[in-house]
Order: sequence, then structure tokens, then C-alpha cells
Amino acid sequence: MKKEKKNQEIEFFKQNLSNNKGIFISKYQGLNVEKFGLLRKEMRSHGAILRVFKNTLSRRAFKQTYAEAISGYLEGPNFLIFTNDPMASSRALLKFAQENPDNIEVKAGYYQTVLDKSGVATLATLPSKDILISRFISVIKYQEVRLVVALRAPVVNLMRILQAVEAKKSAS
Repeated sequence: MKKEKKNQEIEFFKQNLSNNKGIFISKYQGLNVEKFGLLRKEMRSHGAILRVFKNTLSRRAFKQTYAEAISGYLEGPNFLIFTNDPMASSRALLKFAQENPDNIEVKAGYYQTVLDKSGVATLATLPSKDILISRFISVIKYQEVRLVVALRAPVVNLMRILQAVEAKKSAS
């Protein structure tokens, strides 16, 4: 590869590092073109970019960036995923890796901190931001709802008693 082309690749890499919140490194081996195309399509649907880079170029591009901490995982044939939605991308990547265990191995990632394989799996199992917000709101509102039910209970019981008395009088 010519030096100009290498520099372009490194610039593309650095630009994607600065424009995206997370990055994942995965090893691939024996993956046919059709399956690799399906994985790229799946990643694009989540707004992620999947690229195969040379490890030496990747290490150069990692220098003096947040991703330098995961450069030790760059061994063997790897592909990189740049994403702004790390949870969705990690879910899709792990699902694809489970469907193709002989061909893909998730190595590591970076999203606010260095993630090893188990860290990426944990990130994939986290609920979405909307679900977490709704759970938090329900926890906050729980006490208020219980208070309303407790305050309303005597009135509801009185109404039931009055209805029972009225039904008994009308039956007599």
C-alpha cells in the first residue's frame, strides 16, 4: 500500500474515532462474503460503520486517542465497528457472533471505558435509555400512587357499604 493511501486510511480512521462514541474490535476467520455483507448491512441499520483495517495502520491511528487503550487487542484478522449507538451495535454484533461462533469472536470495545469481551456482552444486555427512564419514573411515582390509593380506600369502602345497605333495603 502506498504511503498516500496509508495516510488516507489513518485519517479516515481518526475521523471516525472522533465522530463516534464507541468502537468494537472483533476477530473474523473463514467468514464468507455473503455473511460479511449481512453483518455490514446490520451494522449500517444501527448507524455503525464496519471496516477491516490493517493492524499496523490501526495502531498508528489509535495513538493519542481514547482508543489507544484497546490497541493491545489488535492481533490477527480483525474488523472494527465505529458507532454512535454502542448498545444497539453491541447487541447486533453479539447476536451475529452467536450465530457464527466459528467465524467471529468479539475481542474488545471502548465506550466511555475499555470493555473486554464480557464488558461488551454486559453493554449489550443493558436496557435502552427510554426503558431506564420509564423505570426510574415509576419508582418515583410509586409512593404517590400508594398514597392516593390509601387515601381513597375509606371513601371506596364507605361507598360499598352504602350500596350494600341500599341493596338490602330494596330487597326487603
